[in-house]
Amino acid sequence: MRVDVLLEPDQTAAQLTELAQLCERSGIQTMWLQNYVSCRDPFMSLVPAALATSRVGLGVCVISPWEMHPVKMANAVLTLHELSAGRARLVIGGGGEWPARLGFETPRRVRAVREAIELVRAGCSGKSLSYPGEIWKVWGYRPKFGAPGSVAGAPGMPPLIYAGANQPQMLRATAPAADGVMYSDMPRGRVAETVRQTYAALADKGRPAEGYRVSNIWAWHVKADRQVALTEARRELLLRGLLDRWYLESFLSPEDCDFVEKNKSAFFKAYRNRDGVIEGVPEQLVETLLHNFSITGTPDELESRMPELLAFHAAGVQELCFRLHDDPADAIRLIAKHVIPHLPPD
Repeated sequence: MRVDVLLEPDQTAAQLTELAQLCERSGIQTMWLQNYVSCRDPFMSLVPAALATSRVGLGVCVISPWEMHPVKMANAVLTLHELSAGRARLVIGGGGEWPARLGFETPRRVRAVREAIELVRAGCSGKSLSYPGEIWKVWGYRPKFGAPGSVAGAPGMPPLIYAGANQPQMLRATAPAADGVMYSDMPRGRVAETVRQTYAALADKGRPAEGYRVSNIWAWHVKADRQVALTEARRELLLRGLLDRWYLESFLSPEDCDFVEKNKSAFFKAYRNRDGVIEGVPEQLVETLLHNFSITGTPDELESRMPELLAFHAAGVQELCFRLHDDPADAIRLIAKHVIPHLPPD
């Protein structure tokens, strides 16, 4: 089982370089960088790390076609691929916060994401591309950098393109177009069926399952001080599947799902104030959410919590991508010491 980390985009390029070097020493497969509206450009931020490392993968998660045309995505990921000597990755998805923050409509959202993945993946193949999609189009695209065969010394393989998909409709449409799929906050109660749906979608399109990558982002809140860990975890709960009912139904009663939906403002306030105080929500319900959406606690609890992580492997997840927040360097060291040695080999 491969282990990745996903970082907040609040690090400088110099800090990211140090973290990438730490990931490389620690056995992390890929260091992913989040992409938010009010943050540094993720592709540019990873360039120094690309030049300072030689093995760790470097990825951007997630880009939507409404913020960046798929041709520009291909140019960006191929540039990173060239500079990293073949280690770039990209997740393409429905947009996260971007459409709402920029005031974009997202008509035909599923088709738009599928076409974007198809265009980017084909554009990175090293072959000349004309793609007359219904939404995204390009004619005569053939970059002379980054793609296999594009120039002497180019990487031998194209960058890995993942579909950022969770729920059935998006999954069926986009997963077969990509090199892999990255779920986000997929609870243990949902993951086995979602993996099954992923491979069924591949089969429906005649896409071989061999070599296909299945990843799940999982929140990591492990600190020496348990209260610090809990504060961080409670603060970030709003982001866990955006507390969408589809996720919640796998481990909460209908009544508790209703309660969470009616009290989302309390989770938003805890996130906005950065204090983890979730007013008016019973502590037992908060603990249930934390247990089903994250690994939260102290290092000495990790051994007893390993079955939770191994359940993802048993369900068919090949790559576990830990979502890190405060003090990512400490988190990477803990993952290297307490998690990686106890996971099944790749």
